[in-house]
Amino acid sequence: MKLLKGSVNVGVIGAGYWGKKVISEYLALAQEDPEVNLLGVCDVQEQNLRYCKEVFQIPKEQLLNGHNELLNLNNIDAVHICTPNETHYEICKEALMAGKHVLLEKPMTLSSQQAFELNDLAKKEELGLQVGYIFRFNNALREVRKLIGENFFGDLYYLRLQWTAFVLPTPKRDIIFDLGAHPVDIINFLLGIWPSKVVCKARAYTRETLPETAYAIMELDRRIMTNIELSWLQPGKERRVDVIGSKRSATIDCLNQNIEIFENHDKNGFKIDVQRNNTILTELKHFVDHLSENGNTINSGDVGPMNVLVLENLKKSIIKGNTVKIDLRNPIERIV
Repeated sequence: MKLLKGSVNVGVIGAGYWGKKVISEYLALAQEDPEVNLLGVCDVQEQNLRYCKEVFQIPKEQLLNGHNELLNLNNIDAVHICTPNETHYEICKEALMAGKHVLLEKPMTLSSQQAFELNDLAKKEELGLQVGYIFRFNNALREVRKLIGENFFGDLYYLRLQWTAFVLPTPKRDIIFDLGAHPVDIINFLLGIWPSKVVCKARAYTRETLPETAYAIMELDRRIMTNIELSWLQPGKERRVDVIGSKRSATIDCLNQNIEIFENHDKNGFKIDVQRNNTILTELKHFVDHLSENGNTINSGDVGPMNVLVLENLKKSIIKGNTVKIDLRNPIERIV
């Protein structure tokens, strides 16, 4: 697919909670860069379209009820898919078959086989496919990634990630796929590797089956361990990453983009100045600047299937009650 030089026309599929945030940032980006145009929004809920008309002042003719109507528009170059997780595979596949570049929100799909299929399809059609891992665009995490590459922490021992908040989960909401996708991705972003073994324990407290709390321990090829705590029951909201090394350690507040460094395990730390950025807007700029560069982007379609693969194995560990190995040499086989 060839784009008009310098012009990118985008459509957003899904105008719910997250879709509204995305639409707002596309409109801000269009104000900043007149070559970026938001030309269509679709949603199955009439109240969401009404909100877009009244609050965002999007013309009525650009508000559509179905994604097929949006995909049939020849003037749309790319789509950003912000629909429920279970719809990602079908809508993304239809978008790629319609010749659109895609930014697909996390998790890419609920099956790694489907995620690999979508990535292969994008490459076959020579279309860009990116996945919505916004923490790859977080300036604090990007700074820590640079420090790890410079051996600032010495030999890395382990990473600890806390992803907790008090949320009333919807009946079918899955904490592993919904909340676990970002911490699993952050580990790969910081270290450049995926876990070879995982074990996960989870409990349901307010629901009969689907858990609201989970603890995952993962072993990586460099003998680094990571621990992830997930919860929808804990008051407040924490998005925290701890990096523990032989020389130095760090605590990263991902929400406020603060980094505190501890020298030689001294309890008194010091902060590193980080210029806080708008991660959604930074991600959207990256998307429109690298539409057709599949496999060469920060959040490429190559990352998405591996993330889903790890999430699948975490769920398998919960069911089996033991450690699960992941064959990283043959990821297409998925679960060993």
